[in-house]
Amino acid sequence: MKRLSRLLTSNPISTAAPVPIGAAALAAFIVGAPGWLGLVCAAAALALILGRRRAQIQPEDQIGRILAVGALSVGASGQVPDASWATAIGGGGLALIIGVERLLTAAVATGHLESANLSVRRGRAGRSFSPAPVRRAVTATTVVFGAAATAAILTSVQAPMWISAACTAALTVALAAGTAAAWRERRSSAHPGDGAVREALATLGPRFIVHFSGPSNSAYQLRMWLPHLDRVGEPYLIVCREREHLDDLRDHTDRPIVLAPTIAALEQMLVDSVRAVYYVNNAALNTQLLRFGDLTHVQLFHGESDKASSFNRVTAIYDQIFVAGQAAVDRYRARGVDIPDHKFRIVGRPQLASVEVGARQTDESETVTMLYAPTWAGLTGEFDYSSLVIGKHIVAEALRREVTLWLRPHPYTRRNAASARHLAEVEELLRSDRQRTGRKHQWGPAIDDVDLADCINAADIAVTDVSGAAVDWLYSNRPFAICDMGGLGEEAFAEQFWIARGAYHISVEATGLDTVFDELLKTDSRAGEREATRRYFLGEGDAADALDRFVRAVRESLEA
Repeated sequence: MKRLSRLLTSNPISTAAPVPIGAAALAAFIVGAPGWLGLVCAAAALALILGRRRAQIQPEDQIGRILAVGALSVGASGQVPDASWATAIGGGGLALIIGVERLLTAAVATGHLESANLSVRRGRAGRSFSPAPVRRAVTATTVVFGAAATAAILTSVQAPMWISAACTAALTVALAAGTAAAWRERRSSAHPGDGAVREALATLGPRFIVHFSGPSNSAYQLRMWLPHLDRVGEPYLIVCREREHLDDLRDHTDRPIVLAPTIAALEQMLVDSVRAVYYVNNAALNTQLLRFGDLTHVQLFHGESDKASSFNRVTAIYDQIFVAGQAAVDRYRARGVDIPDHKFRIVGRPQLASVEVGARQTDESETVTMLYAPTWAGLTGEFDYSSLVIGKHIVAEALRREVTLWLRPHPYTRRNAASARHLAEVEELLRSDRQRTGRKHQWGPAIDDVDLADCINAADIAVTDVSGAAVDWLYSNRPFAICDMGGLGEEAFAEQFWIARGAYHISVEATGLDTVFDELLKTDSRAGEREATRRYFLGEGDAADALDRFVRAVRESLEA
């Protein structure tokens, strides 16, 4: 369900589709087209909307649902005239509720900070009448109406419409009662939700806060750190700034999470026990906490790479910067970013503790497996390191060598229409080869939720881009190639992107792939350079040592 939700949310076509599909359903019933056509269109519109777990109600979702409900109402009225009143109450009332749902959820959210895994004692209205229950109730009533209208259209029986009308009436009464109760609660306290959360936080006594802000589908940046923060052994609080991340993170941790969408709400999180704040990216909203100079502010980042984001001048504003190895420190200096040495803490990459180092143990029946991990296209062309534009050539050469492929693109890949098209071409190559040869290629939903460490453990060789995936693969000390999408040439590419010193070079024209794959599969002449690059990027010792260093560094930062 999560994979489907992510696909429906990130695909621009499916995002806008419910409106024209809902309109088509309404038109089909109005002009007297076959009933099945209207039903299919209405069901498709509702499925697209309800199948994605959006954090915020979007206008296109409202319009699409209203059109679909209207279409089903027209269809039911035409098929079962005796149930016209029931249809008007059920469908018309539901359409009205859907129309004001955004206003209603915004109103009930005022003064009620949403949280997860936190023991918050609220008033009765605050417990039952908050945005999440309202959304669930409206969604459930929509499903009931859709099923009732479909049954009425197909069977010409009016009873389902009366059931639907009763549900809509009950929802209306519940919303009215909840609104009144919430209003009374707020008459007695200006910020009832704030007070309840503050009381819960005082009881929790968090020693540090993990602050997270980011675009859709970016919570992976924080999730990779949660198991290691848990090892610190201190109570802490996750503060997310966008609601969808609350929904995402609550499924991956039992640690307390609070949604703080405003500065005022954010300040409520700073109870007396808090000593430090940790960040995993350079989101603009980080500055709203950085202004509190009595706290220690620590930047963890969510990956180690030679991308421009890894030597951003903004990083200098943090009190401490945790990095994987010496390469991260030198990268700032080489790009003219002056950050004092005392701010850096080399902690390695604790996320790699489960990665197996050295050649994979396989039996003779297994074919060589390659991980292809292209990055995303970036926000501008200047930061586009993605190799997907030549991906089909890379994959075709691997298939020619009878290699099994694991394709793991960056989570943001499908946001870009061109990248999504190139990815589809690569996936089609894998699909055709699997049908022809039976090789067990992995891509799409089968691999989307597989941890990168597990993907690395499953592969013998890799092709990556300039990205964090390349550095994580480097820890395995197995052969890999990196794509030079800027067309710099092998020497200049390795001079600018240091990770390439331990990798084989793939040009932007995808020429010479035969030689590259000979190195990956046979000669591996850069094994020594790869080991030196590994130490430079990831430090001495193994990832288990890195976890100990990380935990020790966090504890020390709490005493700074």
